[in-house]
Amino acid sequence: MKKGIAPILIIFLGLAIIGGGIFSIKYLSKKDKGNDAPSFTYEVQQKATGQPTQPPNQPTSQPTSAVPLSTEEDVIRNFFQLINEKRIPEAISMMTAEMAGDESSKQAWGVQFNDINSINVLKIEPSMKENWTENKHSYKLTVEVYVSSDAANAPIPYYGWQNGENTRWITLEKMGNVWKIAEIATGP
Repeated sequence: MKKGIAPILIIFLGLAIIGGGIFSIKYLSKKDKGNDAPSFTYEVQQKATGQPTQPPNQPTSQPTSAVPLSTEEDVIRNFFQLINEKRIPEAISMMTAEMAGDESSKQAWGVQFNDINSINVLKIEPSMKENWTENKHSYKLTVEVYVSSDAANAPIPYYGWQNGENTRWITLEKMGNVWKIAEIATGP
């Protein structure tokens, strides 16, 4: 190689490396800043709360996303879904201590719930709102239930369920910050 070409090649490579570095730094800094469009979390939070929230890239003392707490209807649906999935101990744990009772009562509930082949909540309506307290609410439910034929010989045949649509009243009681099933009744 000629003496004059080597320094020119080194200078050219040096400039290419420096130029690439500057381009990379500029590109990465734009990518980190994001664009001016609102973030997904910001939009979801604003739509969910209906309140204006802090735009992205602005200092804030509040988190930009939150997990919503379960509603009372969610508690009811989850309770029956657990029974439907044969997760009986978990369903019983959603009942108040008074309703679930002692170990013998819990076993009786377990036998009853195990004899339910399927149960699905079709409709939930608030019931007797004039009697609601801060810690006790009731709901009228329409559920579709199919019970095992083995339950025909139960102390109360089929535990009071009819195959098909059934109406039940559920009372929820707030224990601390958690709503629990306090009563399942055939009438208000």
